[in-house]
Amino acid sequence: MIKAEHISKYFDKFKAIDDVSLHVKKGEVICIIGPSGSGKSTLIRCLNGLESPEEGTVTVNGTVLDYKKPNDVTKICSQIGFVFQHFNLFPHMTVLDNLTLGPVVAQKLDKAECEKRAVELLRRVGLEEKKDAYPSQLSGGQKQRVAIARALIQAPEVILFDEPTSALDPEMIGEVLEVMKELAEAGMTLLVVTHEMGFARKVASRVIFMDEGHIVEDNTPSEIFDNPKSDRLVDFLSKVIHM
Repeated sequence: MIKAEHISKYFDKFKAIDDVSLHVKKGEVICIIGPSGSGKSTLIRCLNGLESPEEGTVTVNGTVLDYKKPNDVTKICSQIGFVFQHFNLFPHMTVLDNLTLGPVVAQKLDKAECEKRAVELLRRVGLEEKKDAYPSQLSGGQKQRVAIARALIQAPEVILFDEPTSALDPEMIGEVLEVMKELAEAGMTLLVVTHEMGFARKVASRVIFMDEGHIVEDNTPSEIFDNPKSDRLVDFLSKVIHM
């Protein structure tokens, strides 16, 4: 579904992504782990057109993204949902309006149909009763579940998550991870940047460990967590997994 080949991304002279290749197949749940600053978020932002790599190519469903044609990139990447770390909800709009704005304005879809779909998705994430609430009236976990519903409303083929629980209080993390687990069990293709090692171990079909802009290891959860091959991954896991 998504294929990155030898992509590199610079911020001034800093090389955030260094010759990374990654293939995402339909139905996979891929968790990307690694220390802060390792390039995890930059990688997934390149995969849906939010960032443009200076080197290499990104292909979505057989079409190579041409970053010199932003309108084409936006159209192609409309097949990819994205859930941000900090929700990115419009504070002056109700939950329902946050969900329907994109499809109605950008895709010119029927508002009534979009609202019906939005209510169904809010029910799916356990927030139907909050459809007329404003973001300021929601907890962090509720805001992130709304953000997941918003990502789903355009029926994407894959959803990218950029550290979706890192801005949440500890007691709210579980409710968001449960929604993501249900999506995985339903067969949705997910690519998740996360610090939640338990989630990666239990839910992922593949786990990718990144460090200094490189993919250091790409393997099954059992191999990553129980049989790491690199000293760098061993060191990382010793610091993030508390026995």
